Amino acid sequence: MKTLFLRIFLWLWLAMLAVGVVLVVTSPFFTQSRSRVDRWQQGAERWAEERANRTVQRIAEKGVGSPDGGEAWEHGRRGMPTFVFDPGGREIEGREAPEEAAELARRVAASGEGEVLRRGGLHLVAKPVRDPEGRSYVVVTALHRPPRPVDLLEPAALGWRVAVLALVVGALSFGLARYLAAPVRALRGAAQRLRDGDLAARVGGRVVRRRDEIGELARDFDAMAERLEALLGSQRRLLRDVSHELRSPLARLRVALELARGRAGTEAAGPLDRMEREAGRMDELIGQLLLLERLAAGQPAGEPEDLDLGALLDGVVDDASFEAGAAGVEVRLGATSAVRLRGRPGLLRSAFDNVLRNAIRFAPRGTAIEVDLTLADKVATVRVRDCGSGVPAEHLGSLFEPFARVAEARERASGGAGLGLAITRRAVELHGGGVTARNHPEGGLEVVLELPVAPAAATDRGRG
Repeated sequence: MKTLFLRIFLWLWLAMLAVGVVLVVTSPFFTQSRSRVDRWQQGAERWAEERANRTVQRIAEKGVGSPDGGEAWEHGRRGMPTFVFDPGGREIEGREAPEEAAELARRVAASGEGEVLRRGGLHLVAKPVRDPEGRSYVVVTALHRPPRPVDLLEPAALGWRVAVLALVVGALSFGLARYLAAPVRALRGAAQRLRDGDLAARVGGRVVRRRDEIGELARDFDAMAERLEALLGSQRRLLRDVSHELRSPLARLRVALELARGRAGTEAAGPLDRMEREAGRMDELIGQLLLLERLAAGQPAGEPEDLDLGALLDGVVDDASFEAGAAGVEVRLGATSAVRLRGRPGLLRSAFDNVLRNAIRFAPRGTAIEVDLTLADKVATVRVRDCGSGVPAEHLGSLFEPFARVAEARERASGGAGLGLAITRRAVELHGGGVTARNHPEGGLEVVLELPVAPAAATDRGRG
C-alpha cells in the first residue's frame, strides 16, 4: 500500500543513500591534491629522522655498549621508539620490534643506504652506522602517527564535494517538500474559499487522485463541501420559497384589514392599527429575507455606477436623524473625505442605514451617535459609534450573522429580527470590502465599514 508514511520513508532513505553514494564515488578525489598529505608525511619523517640521526651520532661516537649509548634508543619520545639492528636483522637489545622495522633494517644493511618507509600511520626511518670499532648496525626509528582529519582536509577538494552533496540533498529535499506541500496548499486554498462563502470550492485535480492519506483527506473534504452546498442550497431555496409564499397571504391580510376598518366602528380602530403595524413589520421582514438571499447568491439588484460616497452618507444621516430625534438621540456627521467609487448606491445606502438604525435602537436617550468618513491607502472607512452599553466580547464575531441576537429580550422589544447587520455585511462584501465591530475604549459599540475605492473593487463578487 502506497501510504504517505512509506513514501516519506522511501524519500528519506533515498536521500541518505544518495549521500552515501556521493561520498563513496568522490572519495578518491578527497586527497587528489596531495599537498596536505605530503606535509603530514614529511613532518612525521622529519621527526623520525631527527631521532634516528641523534642515535646514529651517539653510536658512531661512543658505540652501542657505552653507559648512555643504549639510553638514546631505549627511552625515546612516547610513540616513537628507536631500535638498533645488527646486519642479520636482530634487535641488539632483544626488544620486540615491528616486522616492518626488521625487514627494513635488513635491506638497509645490504644496501648501505638509508631508507624511509611508510605503512599507513607507521613511519620508519632507517640509517646505517658503524661504531668506533667498525661494527655495522642499522638504526630504525618507528613513529606511529596516523593522519588527523585536519592533515587530510584539502579545502579546494572539500569545497566542491560539499557543494555536490548540498545540491544532491537539496534536490531530493525539494522534491519531497514539493510533493508534500503542494496538496496541502491546494487543500488550504479550497478551505479558505469555503470559509469565505464559496460553496463551490473543491480540491479536485491530481490531489483527489492520490492513493495515500492526503488523497483520502482531499476526497473527504470535497464530499463535505458538496454536502454543505446541498444543505445550504436547500435552506436558501426553502427560505426564498417561504418568503415568496408569505407575500400573497400577507397582501390579502392587508386587504382584509382595510375592509374590516371600513365596517368596524371606532372601538376596533386600536386593534386594527396594531394588526396593520404587525403586518407591516412582517412585510419588512420578508423583504429583508429576500434581499439577504439575493445578496448571498451574488444577485444584487441594480447596476454599479460612479457615486459620491460622502453625499450618499450625508443623505443617510439626514434620514436617520428624524428617527433618532424621536428616540432622543442625536446623529453627528463628523469628518468626511472626498470619496468617489463605483458601486450600487441602493445597497450601500441600505448598509449604512442598517448600521445607523441599530445604533439608534440601543443608544441611551440624550447621547449622540458619531459618524465619520475617511480615506487612506485607497480604502474608504466609515465609522459609526454609539454610546450604549456595547456588546459582550464573545458575541462580536457573530454580530453580522443572520438572526444573531445579543440581548434577545431587548431585541424583541425593539422589533429587530437580526437581519439588518447581516445585510450590511453582504452588501459591503459585494463591493470588495469588509465590516467589523468592536467595543470602543471610551464606551459604546463602534462599527467600521471599509470599502476599496479602486475601480476593481466595484466588481460583482458574490459571497455564497
